Amino acid sequence: MKASLFIRRIGIVASLALIPWLPVLSTQAADQLPGAGIPEIMQVQPTMQSDAPVLGTGSAQSAWVDEIVNSLSIYKANYPTSNFAPYLTKLNAVRDAVGRGDRRAVKGEMGAFFKMLAKRAHGISEVAADELTNFAQMVTPVQEYGIAVPRSGAEQYGTETPSSGSAQ
Repeated sequence: MKASLFIRRIGIVASLALIPWLPVLSTQAADQLPGAGIPEIMQVQPTMQSDAPVLGTGSAQSAWVDEIVNSLSIYKANYPTSNFAPYLTKLNAVRDAVGRGDRRAVKGEMGAFFKMLAKRAHGISEVAADELTNFAQMVTPVQEYGIAVPRSGAEQYGTETPSSGSAQ
C-alpha cells in the first residue's frame, strides 16, 4: 500500500511540474502538424516585398508597363535592325501617366503604342511587332483603361479573307 501511495504522489508531483511546460510543448507540437508552417511563410512575405526596390511613384501600378519595356529590350537585342526607340519613348510616357493617375493619357498613349505596332512604324520587324502586340495585350489592363487595340498586319488592311483557308 505504501508503494501505491508513493506512485500516486510521484504522478501528482510530475503533473504539477509539467503544467508550466504545456504551452511550450503545445506550440512545438503545432509546428510539427502538416501545413503549420504556412502562416510563417505568409508573415515573411510582406517584409520581403517591402525590401524590394521601388522604381518610382506608382511602381506597383505600372508593373505591366515595366513588363512590356523588359520585353521590348529583348526584342531590341534580337532584332537589331529595327528601331524600337519610339516605342520605348511611348512606353515611358505611359509609365509617367500611370504614375500620375492620368487614365485618359494612359488610354491615349497605349492606343498610340498599339497603332505603331499595327502599322509596323519606324521599320520594326513584322515578327517582333506581332509578338510584342500579343504580349502587350496579355499584360495590359485594356478593359480597365478602355484601350482600343487595332488589328495588326494583313488583318488591318483587309487582305485576309475568311475563305482563304477553305479552298476546295
